[in-house]
Amino acid sequence: MTNTVIVDIEVLPGTGGDVYSVVDGAIEVIQASGLNYAVGPMGTTVEGDLDSCLEVAKAAHRACFVGDVERVVTIIKIGESVGGTTIDGLVSKFRDDDQ
Repeated sequence: MTNTVIVDIEVLPGTGGDVYSVVDGAIEVIQASGLNYAVGPMGTTVEGDLDSCLEVAKAAHRACFVGDVERVVTIIKIGESVGGTTIDGLVSKFRDDDQ
């Protein structure tokens, strides 16, 4: 079965430094992937085939090991349904047409 899935990725770098710049680096990896994505306040959701989404999650996780970061916890949630799942399909009814 090859469906479009959504994968929510939340990286939690263990550092005393600038956590936001580390997270920004993970988001840059996601942006460069070519997958459809949506940055949220507590994670970034990517859309595509499952293998591609998991590869991007792994790359975003590993991108956090910069500077003095010695530990990263990444939380991944996968959403899939028969016929596919898309970001827009799940949230479009909550968005204003003006946005």
